Amino acid sequence: MKKILVALLGTFMFSSIAITQTQRLAFVDSEKILGQLQEAQDAKAAVDDAVNQWQDELNKMGKDLDSSLQDYQNKVALYSPQKKEEEQKRLSDMQQKIRDLQLKRQQDAAQLRDTKFQPIRNKVLKAIESVAKEEGFTFVFDKLNETVLLYADVKYDLTWKVIDRLKRGPSGKSK
Repeated sequence: MKKILVALLGTFMFSSIAITQTQRLAFVDSEKILGQLQEAQDAKAAVDDAVNQWQDELNKMGKDLDSSLQDYQNKVALYSPQKKEEEQKRLSDMQQKIRDLQLKRQQDAAQLRDTKFQPIRNKVLKAIESVAKEEGFTFVFDKLNETVLLYADVKYDLTWKVIDRLKRGPSGKSK
């Protein structure tokens, strides 16, 4: 019984080592890949432009609120109790409107970012998969995710091959 257990354990360890030796690992630098793609740069510019417009809109509303608050503080002594209450409600409504719009713009920015970058991410992932299959790699990690990849030998960096694939299009080698 002991011999069978040792034999099974040995077989398991040998097969685990054999499987591990056939698996090849590589990595890419997704930030560098996106930096080399004009469509990613265009998408980033479009998102940044929209966010800047929205931020300008919010800044203008903030300045209007500040101006209204200053005006209120300068005239509060002249207001009747009813007028004070009306002005305080108006200012409170302005603040709430700004907060609501700020939250909506954050959601809009996230949605716009997803919409603009999803097709690019899909294209990059297809290119990574194609290069990895051609080069015989089992796993490809993103260099930017430091919690997963603690060390990377540069000879396994597929970043430039992926960039090349994206720029020249699919190869005849991929299936």
